[in-house]
Amino acid sequence: MIQSKIAETISKWVENALELPFTIFCDLIPDEDADGACIRHDPTPAAEKRFTDGSRLVSRNFTFYTRCRDADNAQDYGKRIVDTLEGATIDSADGIKIDCEAVTLPQFIDTDAKGYTTYSASAKCTYLED
Repeated sequence: MIQSKIAETISKWVENALELPFTIFCDLIPDEDADGACIRHDPTPAAEKRFTDGSRLVSRNFTFYTRCRDADNAQDYGKRIVDTLEGATIDSADGIKIDCEAVTLPQFIDTDAKGYTTYSASAKCTYLED
C-alpha cells in the first residue's frame, strides 16, 4: 500500500534529520514503558487532481504522536518534527518526491496512568502517484 510506504519514508527521513532518541513507528508505539513516537495517516478528502496520463496529485495528512515521561520533551519533539518537515521535499527509494508542510503545532492529547504525556502534530504531504 503506497500510504504506508510514504509514512515509512517520511518517518525514516525525520529520524535521520533530527537524530531522535527513539524510532518513529507506523500506527502504534509498541513499548508502553519508554519514550517513543509514531506516525499515522489521517482520513483525507477523496478529491484529487487527476491527469490524462493516469497519474494523480495526492495530498495526505500524517499525524505524529510523541509520548514522553517528560511532557516538555513530548511537546518539543512534536514541534521539532513539524518544523523539520515544513517546506521539505523528501525523495523516496522508488523515486517519489514528497513535498511536506506543517499543518498543526503540537497539541496535548493525554497524560496516562504511567505518567507519559502524548502530543500530536500534523503535516500535509503531497506527491505524484502514477
